Amino acid sequence: MWRGGSRCSPGTQRNMFLPRSVKVKRSADEDKTCTAKKNKLSSGKPLLEENAELQDCKSVTTETSASRCDSNELVQECTEPVAIPSNLGLGNTSLGKDNQNTNEDGSLEEPIKSFSKSQRWAEPGEPVCVVCGRYGEYICDKTDEDICSLECKAKHLLQIQEKEKKLKSDQPTKAESQAEADLLNTPYFYKDHSFILGLQDEQVENLKLQLGIAIQGQQVPRPIIEFEHCGFPETLNSNLKNSGYEVPTPIQMQMIPVGLLGRDIVASADTGSGKTAAFLLPVIMKVLKEAETPSALILAPTRELAIQIERQAKELMVGLPNMRTVLLVGGLPLPPQLHRLKQSVKVIIATPGRLLEILKQNSVQLHGIKIVVVDEDKKLFKPPVLVFVDCKLGADLLSDAVHKITGLQCTSMHSEKSQVERTAVLQGLLQEKYEVIVSTGVLGRGLDLVNVKLVVNFDMPSSMDEYVHQVGRAGRLGHSGTAITFINNNSKKLFWDVVKRVKPTGTILPPQLLNSPYLHDQKRREQQRLKQLQNSLVTGDNIMDIIRKHDKNNSQR
Repeated sequence: MWRGGSRCSPGTQRNMFLPRSVKVKRSADEDKTCTAKKNKLSSGKPLLEENAELQDCKSVTTETSASRCDSNELVQECTEPVAIPSNLGLGNTSLGKDNQNTNEDGSLEEPIKSFSKSQRWAEPGEPVCVVCGRYGEYICDKTDEDICSLECKAKHLLQIQEKEKKLKSDQPTKAESQAEADLLNTPYFYKDHSFILGLQDEQVENLKLQLGIAIQGQQVPRPIIEFEHCGFPETLNSNLKNSGYEVPTPIQMQMIPVGLLGRDIVASADTGSGKTAAFLLPVIMKVLKEAETPSALILAPTRELAIQIERQAKELMVGLPNMRTVLLVGGLPLPPQLHRLKQSVKVIIATPGRLLEILKQNSVQLHGIKIVVVDEDKKLFKPPVLVFVDCKLGADLLSDAVHKITGLQCTSMHSEKSQVERTAVLQGLLQEKYEVIVSTGVLGRGLDLVNVKLVVNFDMPSSMDEYVHQVGRAGRLGHSGTAITFINNNSKKLFWDVVKRVKPTGTILPPQLLNSPYLHDQKRREQQRLKQLQNSLVTGDNIMDIIRKHDKNNSQR
């Protein structure tokens, strides 16, 4: 495993995980000090004290059990009793004075974490350890999987060995393995499968008509019928089956061969039609042989969509050599994303805002990009935009800020405006003189602002009634519109009501909202109230119980 550096060539020493048993060789000048350390190590002191004393030695070089050393110069440091086979690839590691790695510029990095319990839990969208689920800060140098510590690497490699033993009987023959290796090492060029070439033009047109495939362009290749028609490596075909892709959907049938030919594509299909896999497969095949990193860029409009794309990409890339992704999205800490960028990633999956932020810092170079995907070409900004805030000062300040930063024609609207000013603002809105209007609730009711296509609740309204009226300003009189609402714990009393209102529309809600303890508490209380209400209703099933309870109360009186 390495952190922020490039791989070393075979035969050179690499920064990897430490074995559980580490032998330490010291110079003759340190014999006296190190002998004292040896006595203290054998005295049964706690492990933390042993490690602290061991750090005092000036020059520490770790070696594997196969290293040639004088037995009088060796001290063994013991950790928890984990048996690690010698063939797991836990190579030699040079330890500095404080067990830290040194960057090329001479700065020191944090020491590699030894145990999973010392690693924090992953935030949404961050790499996840394949063993314990904590933050996958490192990449295993043997499997390219995300891991959190030395402990989890050892466990991960043991799991891999066990899986290899179980699957040994299902291993492909030597000839098949050689064919797979040749396919991965030779340039890939898409050509129509013999079955596809054997179809008549009339059959192909009937197929497109039945599947609803409509195309425009010159020399567009025929659609595929099965994934096997693409000539993918067997590893990728296996990943498709494991991910549930049995047969291609219509958008995949036509889009994949066009993408594999390197043609520019504008594709449109319904939600859930398989567009993500349709562009991921050409991306994977394009960058599989590329040595320069990063080689592909996928842009998504929202963090949630970007997370979903990366999840599918990782499923399809399992077992393919040197295929790594990085997720660059807002709302998550920036340093871990910058750290991930340094680890020779092939595919960048990002939202535009976070990518621009990183480009301004010169933290990534995109000159090696060979393929770009822009997912969801839909433009949310459709002026005039109506922005709601909860106070008059906020309206004035936000209006000025939007104008200064974006250069858009913007004004504010609130109760302290005179009638003349209000009339001028409304006329400017209807005549599309203003691109953005920042308003308090005065524009939330009673006005049919037909030309407003986008409403932004910068401050969440204090009641669901106000919320319904404000989002209703977009898409009046049968027109379509979009409403975006920012919400935080200041509106925690409305969490469950907002979810009930928005979720049926198919909107992707942020996990922070769905996992909020306030929401779950409100949901539980509502279920209890409904249960009590049902128990109080008179039905054929409980009428006799109610009569007996009534008679019992009367008799007690």
